[in-house]
Amino acid sequence: MCIQQLLATGSWPNRLVRCLGAALAGLIFSQGALAVGPALEHYNHTVWTAKEGVPGPIEVMAQTPDGWLWIGTPNGLYRFDGVRFHPLATTNGERLLSNRLDLLTAEPNGDLYIGYEDHGLSVLHADGRLEHLAPATRNSPVAGSNALVRDIDGALWVGTVRGLMRLEQGRWSRIGAAHGYPDEFTPLVTLDGNGRLWAATLTRLFRYDREARRFVPVDLPPPNPGEPTERFLALAMSPDGRLWSAEDGRFIPVPAAPPANGRPADANSRDASYYGLFDRDGHLWSLRCPVGVCLAAGAGAGRAERIDVAAVTTSRLDQPWQLNSVAPNLILEDREGNIWISSANGLERFRKNALTPVALPPTNGNYHLAPDTDGSVWVVAPRNKRGWHYDPASRRLTELPGNYRGAARSADGSVVLLKEDGIRRRRAGVEDQIALPTLPPGAWLRTDGDRLWLGGRNTPVRIWDGHNWDTLEYPKPDEFTFSAAGAHGQMWRGLVDGRLLLYERGRRTREFDQAALGGIGQATCLAALPAMVVCGEAGVSAWDGRRFRRLQASRPEVLRNVTGVMATADGTRWLNGSVGLLRVAPADWRRSVESGALLRFTLLDALDGYPGSAAHQPSMTMVGKHLWVAASGGIVEIDPSTRDRNLIAPHVALLGLRGDGAAYPLLAPRIRPGTTRLRFDFTAPVLRKPERVVFSYRLDGVDDAWQTGPERSATYTGLPPGAYVFRVRAMNEDGVWSQGERTLAFEVAPTLVQTIYFKLTCGLAALLLLWLGHRLRLRYLTRSLNRHYQVQLEERARIARELHDSLLQSFQSAVLFMNAALRGLGPESPLHERLKRGVREADAAIVEGRGKVAALRAVGAGQPSLPDYLREVGEREAAPEQHFALQVKGLACPLQPVVEQELSAIGREALRNAFRHAGASRHEVLIEYGARSLVLSVRDNGRGIDAGARDKPDHWGLCGIEERARMIHAEASLHTAPGSGTLWRIEIKAGLAYAEGGRRRRRRWWLMPF
Repeated sequence: MCIQQLLATGSWPNRLVRCLGAALAGLIFSQGALAVGPALEHYNHTVWTAKEGVPGPIEVMAQTPDGWLWIGTPNGLYRFDGVRFHPLATTNGERLLSNRLDLLTAEPNGDLYIGYEDHGLSVLHADGRLEHLAPATRNSPVAGSNALVRDIDGALWVGTVRGLMRLEQGRWSRIGAAHGYPDEFTPLVTLDGNGRLWAATLTRLFRYDREARRFVPVDLPPPNPGEPTERFLALAMSPDGRLWSAEDGRFIPVPAAPPANGRPADANSRDASYYGLFDRDGHLWSLRCPVGVCLAAGAGAGRAERIDVAAVTTSRLDQPWQLNSVAPNLILEDREGNIWISSANGLERFRKNALTPVALPPTNGNYHLAPDTDGSVWVVAPRNKRGWHYDPASRRLTELPGNYRGAARSADGSVVLLKEDGIRRRRAGVEDQIALPTLPPGAWLRTDGDRLWLGGRNTPVRIWDGHNWDTLEYPKPDEFTFSAAGAHGQMWRGLVDGRLLLYERGRRTREFDQAALGGIGQATCLAALPAMVVCGEAGVSAWDGRRFRRLQASRPEVLRNVTGVMATADGTRWLNGSVGLLRVAPADWRRSVESGALLRFTLLDALDGYPGSAAHQPSMTMVGKHLWVAASGGIVEIDPSTRDRNLIAPHVALLGLRGDGAAYPLLAPRIRPGTTRLRFDFTAPVLRKPERVVFSYRLDGVDDAWQTGPERSATYTGLPPGAYVFRVRAMNEDGVWSQGERTLAFEVAPTLVQTIYFKLTCGLAALLLLWLGHRLRLRYLTRSLNRHYQVQLEERARIARELHDSLLQSFQSAVLFMNAALRGLGPESPLHERLKRGVREADAAIVEGRGKVAALRAVGAGQPSLPDYLREVGEREAAPEQHFALQVKGLACPLQPVVEQELSAIGREALRNAFRHAGASRHEVLIEYGARSLVLSVRDNGRGIDAGARDKPDHWGLCGIEERARMIHAEASLHTAPGSGTLWRIEIKAGLAYAEGGRRRRRRWWLMPF
């Protein structure tokens, strides 16, 4: 039936182990005993075909120390990391001499030797360089490579179709009669654990004598009667280091003392075998026996006689539905203990599961397990109404007569077996029979050590107190979902509303609701020793001494629907839940219960041989030294005292760097300008459980912390130009991190606009624009001043014309009239002298007016400079008791006329106000000709200016100063306070203040103060 289902659904690769286990179990139980030692159903079987990327028929295999599994096909050489197949890519650009490979051999230093069917030999070094040691020509020293080994002195021995060849210090030599070795076809050459060199032709085996530098023939024991003469095709090494001559159907020991240190660690991974191998546990794997794969458990453990594979085989896979190909061609054991088998159809891996199936007779329901105090276990299949007694010492299962419906155990070791015609109770090896009142439908039975609890579907619970059966009225049958024995005399019952009730000596004593239990939902299992743990549909809660604390995990689903919980002797907690079996170390359990921290755990799931999800009934028990775990797909077992951890640190490899789809070399790459997206591809060749490899990576300068996850690539976008270092590391399924980090230093080149030269150019351009803007503004302001000055000139000319044409003419007419009147008066007339004086004054006024008119028409001509003008005003206006001083700083330069005019007016107004109103004894004027600005300061030490002086009616002095300053775009600031004097400071930019000649002189900035 199982096989038919597999063929019908097409899902046989995933169900192979389960189906095979059931088939073998039927065979085993027909003999009345369980199989001893591992069988092939104890291994996780995975298949890769062309659908999964296998690049072609696999003809050679080897594993290098960095973990890569190398395979040779007619399509070339590939390496496998457990997930993907990657074609060969060399760092020096060299290519294989041919794709027709006949040999792959890995050496401890990381070199991979590559032999060809015809001629030539190459080596792929650990750094990715491909070197050709022998050419692919007719006169090549290597023709048809069969076997290869590097000797302890560094020499290379190669078995070829033409004989044995040796490469030493770059020179090839043929090994022949002079060395005691025949010039014949050499199919094998190898080193044993003692460093002894072995070689063989098809019919004779030789050992190399290093002192004599000759080969010595070695004779094997004569074959048994009727057996064919041995042919030396391959040598296998058992874990103790002994050599075996391997061929189809038999393994013959080589007479030689085994090495003291056993077999080298890489003996089974350095190249693949055509016939078979002894794995690390001493089990013999054989191919084509006569078809398929055979496993002989323990065949290499201490055995000294020849091995007949057919006679020692304990399990086999030889049907098309069991293997991808029943005609395998190569077998290899990798450094992590996986067995790899290749064929023309693909690649297959056998990995020993942590959980191995218990080969119980098949049933269409769950099993009830009840361990006895003598170490045996009572097994009941309720739906099939069958029962068995299992003795772990002899590993024998004996079927019980009669119809059985259940089995249970109490904390003190009492066992009860429910039969259709009564109850068997066993306590301390003593058994008694208890009659049943009635057998309810869906009957179940529990014991607390003193009492029996019997129930069924929608049936009130009956309790046997040793004398009578009593009916338990509460809870109602439809309210009950769960019951489990606690400490001696205790029974726990779960209700549909999530409450948990404790019965002691048959009476309810305590009750816990969902709030007290942490909201774990309906109870699914319970353990009272060594501390109280309650499991539910939604989680698990543990008693911390004061209350129940709900446990938390990074993956909440691992704590849901836990139906089995147990503490082994070393304090390790085991929980059987919806996603698999959890192993929790004692320290991690205490940490989570006491502090509420996330629970650390190791999950054993389908990758470890866990079949389905936890069974609904109490699903864990100890049988002998093994933990039996009940799951929906059957019962599996594990020895909790041992743990096969993968201690081999993964080796991280960078596969590629791509930027916007373009590939870059991995040697100091320089990313082209404008790249917006960078992708790093990496991997770690972990072949045992590649699905559980975790990577951590970071990009220095971008990532603040390590980014962790199972992804095998990392993408970054929008990286600015600069130098970066990418770092990546890996952790295998057992928490072992890679040794160090794999780093890649690279540089992102800047675009034109990102270069420092472009930025400097932009900076200079910005400065130039600012300077041009400044110059344009100065030009605009200068033109504005000039326009204002021109308006002033035109107004002065108009005033001059008006004065000349009207007032001066009127004065002239008045003078002529007075002169005429004067001539009509005699000298003796009293008016004569007055008119004469009036004529003189009028003439003087006319002269003065003409001078004013001339001054209006020629403004600035002959006028004193700003310092001279203000000095003249100060000296003229100052009273005798008022001290006046004027100081000039810097080189005096000619000013714009309007600027000089307005500054002169401003300084005059400020001085006159100070002389007349400040009551000051000291007045100072400072004119600073600076490179950036011209500053006029007028200071006194008088009484200061009142705050409201600016607002007094008919007082325009202060406002006039500010208006004149604004007119020439100068900044006017007044600093004053009552009793602290007054300071006027007028500042105007040099470009506005100085005339052209002065501006050119100002360019000699080093001569000017700032």
